[in-house]
Amino acid sequence: MRKILLSTIVVELLLAAPAPAQDTTAIMKYAINTPGAGYTPYGPTQTMTVVKDGKVQGGVAQRIDIAAAGPNPYTSGATSPIDKPIAKGDRLMVAFWARAPKLARDKTTPIPFAGLQLASDPYTQFVFGSADVGRDWKLFQVRGVADRDYAAGQANVSLHLSVAKTVFDLGPVFVLDFGPAK
Repeated sequence: MRKILLSTIVVELLLAAPAPAQDTTAIMKYAINTPGAGYTPYGPTQTMTVVKDGKVQGGVAQRIDIAAAGPNPYTSGATSPIDKPIAKGDRLMVAFWARAPKLARDKTTPIPFAGLQLASDPYTQFVFGSADVGRDWKLFQVRGVADRDYAAGQANVSLHLSVAKTVFDLGPVFVLDFGPAK
């Protein structure tokens, strides 16, 4: 099952690549984070545990239980660091695995912001999107272009999770930098 999930993410990421790769590992040369399930949850309405799940790449996820909606969607959430610098005009993609395991099969819950932002105040967002998360694992993608240069560690992945009482499982996250448009 892990090989199938790894193949799925490689295919999804290869479709987003600027040119065909020679092998399935070539896409990882674009990674600017440490790929994997490496979120730091934050906020007063969340608790986090690690869960084993053979249905997600790597077999491990972070379960974030949101006890109640906050006054803002960003009151509680999760972040993941960017290890390398980003240049103005670079084409970026955030790909992350997520599910909401406690939902009814036909329901979804939103992640109103999923993307990249400054890692410190004022937390300015520069690649943004959203996700409607259902009960089953799904690979979500958010794409954008860097509005300016960012030093290594100056930006991070951010997911705003404080919209309702719910449980999110977050699997691996990948941040890819395809360089400037040609």
